[in-house]
Amino acid sequence: MKIIKFSKSYSNIHNLKNDFYNNNNNNLQKILKINQNYIKQKKRLKCKTCEANISKPIFFSHKVNYSICEKCGHLNGQNIESKKFLSSLYIKNNGKSYSKNYLANYLDRVRKIYTPKVNFLTKVIKKKINVLDIGCGSGHFVKALELKKINSEGYDPNLQLVKLGSKFIKVNKISCKEIDNCKHEIINSKHNVLSAIGVLEHLESPIELIKLFQQSNKEYLFISVPLFSLSVFIENVFKNIYPRHLGGPHTHLYSKKSLDFIAKKFRLQIIGEWWFGTDFPDLYRSLLLSLNYKEKEFIDHFNKVFLKNINKFQSIVDQEKFCSEVHMIFKKK
Repeated sequence: MKIIKFSKSYSNIHNLKNDFYNNNNNNLQKILKINQNYIKQKKRLKCKTCEANISKPIFFSHKVNYSICEKCGHLNGQNIESKKFLSSLYIKNNGKSYSKNYLANYLDRVRKIYTPKVNFLTKVIKKKINVLDIGCGSGHFVKALELKKINSEGYDPNLQLVKLGSKFIKVNKISCKEIDNCKHEIINSKHNVLSAIGVLEHLESPIELIKLFQQSNKEYLFISVPLFSLSVFIENVFKNIYPRHLGGPHTHLYSKKSLDFIAKKFRLQIIGEWWFGTDFPDLYRSLLLSLNYKEKEFIDHFNKVFLKNINKFQSIVDQEKFCSEVHMIFKKK
């Protein structure tokens, strides 16, 4: 029986997003710089998900053209992500610049963001699990599993992130290894769950990871991916606000249709879905940073009304599966 879940409270993670507000201009310039590098890469000819011929671009956002695949509904950037481009984001200089976002509030992130993921996973899979976490970052998910007494091992190419997480993880283990070099572990390790939390959107060939799971003796695949959602439209309107969702390291986005395509193509059964997002928090941030801060009473009234109802607003988008993120658990048929 499939378990479908919607929404989560934004209130308890709002304080973890302060950088988006305090450093908007710096973050925006960094994304524009990455996008400028991205559009210098070779043109994309095939869809990231179904490999159909790339469709014509339908919109332009922060220097990049994007199209929706007519076959599977995947949102594709019009350039490829070369190994050199990806290395410049995640591995170059041991990934120091990318790891800065994860240095603060480690245990708070584990408790507020990653423990709910573990709870969802164990609610869907009711038997004993042990997890191989690919692209584990600084091991927040591995640590959350550890706190629930669940065996887990993680791999990530960013040495700085692995060093950071290793200070907190006591029983489970994370190691520095490029994902391309984890094929043996994915296929042969004794774990029964393969997890890729916020990983597929960063890979040169995400379908290769799905194929490796298919070849392995693992029973379950747990993924979290960003979606073509309301946030994309918000970011396309507010040109001077840092685009958290699309651009920079996220050059393509999934959709319900493209995820259903993956399940069908690789004979996977979707047994768990959790649809939620930060589309209305993105709208709130975009509006707030665009307002005149001198009008304090107006800002106070805006905050009072908007923040009070932000979870309610977001839940509507979540129910329509037009939100910025989904967690999915697949089982081999």
